[in-house]
Amino acid sequence: MSTGNAEIEARPEFQPLYLQIKQLLIRRVLSGEWKPAQLLPSEMRLAEEYNVSQGTVRKAIEEMAAENLVVRQQGKGTFVATHRSSVRPFRFIRLKSDTSDESHPHTRFVSIKTGAATTAERERLGLPAGERVLRTERLRSFAGHDCIVERIVLRLDRFPGLEDILGRLQPDSIYSLLEQEFRVMIVRVAEQLRAVSADKTDAKLLGIDLGLPLLEIDRIAFSLDQQAIEWRVSHCDSRFLHYAVENT
Repeated sequence: MSTGNAEIEARPEFQPLYLQIKQLLIRRVLSGEWKPAQLLPSEMRLAEEYNVSQGTVRKAIEEMAAENLVVRQQGKGTFVATHRSSVRPFRFIRLKSDTSDESHPHTRFVSIKTGAATTAERERLGLPAGERVLRTERLRSFAGHDCIVERIVLRLDRFPGLEDILGRLQPDSIYSLLEQEFRVMIVRVAEQLRAVSADKTDAKLLGIDLGLPLLEIDRIAFSLDQQAIEWRVSHCDSRFLHYAVENT
């Protein structure tokens, strides 16, 4: 499929060439031409298609890799990023257990409900008045220790039937489910951390004393088209885990 020449003519001239190519490549992922986990054409083939140098294509793909939009595998090529990949599974889980080698926590859903979005939910997710959201509460554990309470709000306008699907599958990774069932890929999260005290609900779910210090992680997750998809607030018992960030 040759889309290069017509689109090259439409590129805005004020952008560096590699950024123009990057946007064209992202557009092909958004359109569904390239699906999650699919191998991209070679840099040489893309360079020929867009009538640019291979170095320009390489720089565009390097930018996409830095933003977790694609994954480069030595000797295999470049693949559209996926939350089902064995290369970087659960890549937005930054909590590490102090007591086990588990790479991600076990998950138990406590509740799944839908309702009209509150003012705060509309503000965090950029929703208009009258929109509905899905709210779910989950309990997560490492090495048998219940140590994370997650309260998640998901927009529903892009996910018809999500309540039934989530209730039936109850996945460890909601992002993987959104990708598989709705072809919506989470590519970026913005997080804020602070210390809080366990309230009555936290204390009951985690089996801890009221007022015990917890780590709060307030997260907004964004899709490939930069729409806010999820608002997640996690309360974590840091006696059993720590928050770790690796820059790669």
